[in-house]
Amino acid sequence: MNWYLKTARLLLAASLLLALRPPPARAQSSGPQYIVQPGDTLYGIALQFGISVEALEAANPGVDAAGLAVGQALIIPGFEGVTGTLGTHPLEPGEALDSLALRLGLKRETLIRLNRIVNPERLYINELVVTVDQADGAAAVATGITRAARAGEGLLAVAASANQNPWALAALNRLSQPGSLLPGALIVLPGGDLPTQALPSPLRHLQLHPLPAEQGRTISIRIDTTQPLSLTGHLGEWPLHFNVDDTRPNSQVALLGIDRLADPNLYPLTITATDAAGATIRFSQPLPVRDGHYLVDKPLTVDPATLDPAVSQPELEQVKSIVAPFTPARYWSGLFALPSVGALRSVFGSLRAYNGGPYDAFHTGVDFSGGDDRPITAPAPGVVVFAGPLVVRGNATVIDHGWGVYTGYWHQSVSQVNVGDRVETGQVIGFNGSTGRVTGPHLHWELWVGGFQADPLQWTETEFP
Repeated sequence: MNWYLKTARLLLAASLLLALRPPPARAQSSGPQYIVQPGDTLYGIALQFGISVEALEAANPGVDAAGLAVGQALIIPGFEGVTGTLGTHPLEPGEALDSLALRLGLKRETLIRLNRIVNPERLYINELVVTVDQADGAAAVATGITRAARAGEGLLAVAASANQNPWALAALNRLSQPGSLLPGALIVLPGGDLPTQALPSPLRHLQLHPLPAEQGRTISIRIDTTQPLSLTGHLGEWPLHFNVDDTRPNSQVALLGIDRLADPNLYPLTITATDAAGATIRFSQPLPVRDGHYLVDKPLTVDPATLDPAVSQPELEQVKSIVAPFTPARYWSGLFALPSVGALRSVFGSLRAYNGGPYDAFHTGVDFSGGDDRPITAPAPGVVVFAGPLVVRGNATVIDHGWGVYTGYWHQSVSQVNVGDRVETGQVIGFNGSTGRVTGPHLHWELWVGGFQADPLQWTETEFP
């Protein structure tokens, strides 16, 4: 009898435990989906959408992490109420969150939610923005002309200047309070032949080349406009000097060598345009600059006199003054040629230490091997603006290629050109040597772009502008 009572009690306790146990988690049966792309992994997909692998597996029972198939549809949890297929859109130069929402027919809040955005102003160029193909806002505004409201100008004035119905314009831009238009507010007008963007007219198109931007590399910033404008700008603290491109109407280009020692970070790219009447508009967008992953050279031993700051600093300032002017003419086209047939001995950007000191300097150019009889040739057309002896750089030549682009040739045994000479690609301008701060005969080839040193080899592989 005791055995029977004990068994009954155990069965009753087990029944109560089963009754109180929470039901197993059910897989999410609805929500946006993602189509697996080549190279995708379950971990990468989870990371892309800011969820855990466990949550992704729970929403997709039976999914095989080791056997994902291209084209396979996965439910992405955490976005209940959103329907459609998720994708990504690299944020283009000239775009912003609001312009992208209009372009895709999505609510601003939907993009914020899909991307877990805290500060929309920090969305940066080339950032992958998660999107969905099912519009949930008003109709998509695929193309349009963006207009910045001037001080004291309301929606009625903007609409009148564009011959538009103000109520239709308010609906197109999803303005909940059309009467409170702030100065600088962007209004998209119907029409145009470019995708809807945040770049205000008369700025038409913003192009950056190449991307991503990187320490010690050159970047080209081109702006097309609908009318002649005076353009100025900055990338972070570095000024941009815009040059008129005679090969394209109403197009200007700024070339900048990004400082080799710049911290990898987001830097505001700011453009200011002024028209003939003196009216100005301004546009700004963050641009990420990534690490160049440069090498570290072996410690070097050189003549101590060439390391004396009392000598090296004034000489550097002299070189900076030589490469400071911005010649409006562009003398080159296409790729630069190599200035020597010698083997590469040292590349741009590597950290350097001299005579047992710290690694507090970097190699500012490219070194080519070869004795005093090896010729140095011009890599592109230009005008000689300096030819003479320097303490650190030895016998030196500097060529102006126009648009703020200069090349320097250090440590020559002899120079074959004079200031004012016009040189052409392949023309002999001097010979290798061992003058100045050297450990042996070679050519040091240096490039300055917009007042900053940059990797010259990039110009032999990438056409600018």
